[in-house]
Amino acid sequence: MIRFPSSYRQRHASGWRRRLDLASGSISKGAVAILAIAGLLLESPAARASTPVTFQVDMTVQIALGSFDPAGGELLTVAGDLLNGWSTTASVLTNAPTSSLYSGTFNFTNPVGSTASYKFVMNGLWEKNNVGPGETQNRQFTLATEPQVLPVVYFDNLTNASLLQSTQAPYRASVVGADMSMLAYYESQGTKYRDAGQVDDALRILKRRGFNCIRLRLFTSSAAQALANPYNYQNNLEYTVPLAVRVKNAGLQFALDFHYSDSWADPGHQWPPGAWTNLTFPQLVGRMREYNSNCIATFRAAGAMPDFVQVGNEITPGFLWPIGRVGGSYDTAEQWSQFVQLLNAARQGIQDAAGPELPKFIVHIDRGGDWVRTQWFFDNLLLREFQFDIIGLSYYPTWHGALTGLSNCLTRAARRYHKAIFVAETGFPWASNTPTNIFGFPATLEGQVQYVIAFAQIAKSVPGAMVPGAFWWGTEYPGSWNSLFDSGINVVPAAESFGQLGAAIRLNLDRAGTNLTLRWPLSGAGMALESSGVPKPPWSAVTNTIQATGTGLTLPVIPNSNTFYRLRGN
Repeated sequence: MIRFPSSYRQRHASGWRRRLDLASGSISKGAVAILAIAGLLLESPAARASTPVTFQVDMTVQIALGSFDPAGGELLTVAGDLLNGWSTTASVLTNAPTSSLYSGTFNFTNPVGSTASYKFVMNGLWEKNNVGPGETQNRQFTLATEPQVLPVVYFDNLTNASLLQSTQAPYRASVVGADMSMLAYYESQGTKYRDAGQVDDALRILKRRGFNCIRLRLFTSSAAQALANPYNYQNNLEYTVPLAVRVKNAGLQFALDFHYSDSWADPGHQWPPGAWTNLTFPQLVGRMREYNSNCIATFRAAGAMPDFVQVGNEITPGFLWPIGRVGGSYDTAEQWSQFVQLLNAARQGIQDAAGPELPKFIVHIDRGGDWVRTQWFFDNLLLREFQFDIIGLSYYPTWHGALTGLSNCLTRAARRYHKAIFVAETGFPWASNTPTNIFGFPATLEGQVQYVIAFAQIAKSVPGAMVPGAFWWGTEYPGSWNSLFDSGINVVPAAESFGQLGAAIRLNLDRAGTNLTLRWPLSGAGMALESSGVPKPPWSAVTNTIQATGTGLTLPVIPNSNTFYRLRGN
């Protein structure tokens, strides 16, 4: 049987599906090939039957923002050149009850290989063109012979992929961090931190367990505010600089978390400092540059230059409200422009004072379990070309849902943006006032360890090792639900487990009788164990069940045989 290249066969499958038995005649192979090709070229093409194409679009974001109301009879359609001549009303998409996924199947009679352009239209509103010069302003696909189901897309995410992809190598060094912003405060209240009952410096306790970075938040509060209400206002420059010096002197990295507020800034609270409330937009831009520059200059002069800087804390809805607010009724081009100008002012101020020690820039939002909102935020940010190094995401199962959401969000963000990702905040309770089970993990000391193991397996399984950093929040809170210190202010077992996330990956083997036990740190949690009879390919996956620790495997000894093992990353 003569075989043309597969692409040729696919294009002309309907024109020749015939066997050519070379042994039955005297015609040469070359002649048969020529005849077959001639037959194809001379064949009169029959009229092409229509081919169905299914379109799919997810409207979750528009429904959540209130810009699309299916219950109100609002329509979603698809318009295109080959589909309906760009009619905005002809091809209506529908959804299943309670679903935000809209779809529709329509027939095309155009030749195979034709390029079809199209867009989705919501109540007459066309998707925007967020693409660069010279690039297509529409969605496109190539018509095939068989029925097609186009991939699910999100409405209004027509983007220039080159703008979303980072042009620099992602940050790779392992960072295992702890937010210890209240450490000096609790020590001033008489708290003594302990390791196996022995009082010790909390920073040294964590460093022994593998932590290599400490995160400290920074408020804009005045001395009077801090004195009147220390817990809610104390984290100002006067308080934070000495603590940062202590972090650096302990041989740890320092991550600075700007809040741009007199007190806590989070998705529900992004109010500007009291002293900034009456500034015009140009004045606020100038104040941001000046404030960031002065702060960094102060840390640098004290010998505590930050290694990482968060330009805002959980800024999913923007910051410095209302001027820098985004999302909801503030999801406009003007608001995004103001928000990014303020971010650029912060970055410029840091660059002014940092000199050659420029820290890595982190943009931190709170949606570690929510890919839709994460994509909405970072697409908007990157399309406006704000330059930063690391995506920061908060994730707590208590508030953000099952770990499957985290896995989906981390993997999709890594593939779409090609930037390093830090889980800038996470945590799990070792105790609870009421018995509880949080997505399969009990609120106990052992449950806290189980959560860390499951978290490690997800974070370390993201392709390309794109999640090199994670921070535990509330680490220093004495006897608190999320702390890494228990009611006796002793360090808990989960600290040992979390600290392993940055450990050098090493495979250790122990033999006891007829069993072998292989162990490796949690930094290798996302790696596959493989074996071979010789220390080279072929390697085979070892499929035995991983032990409860997540870092060990027990296997039977095979008599009179050599077996080699290795860990393979994604």
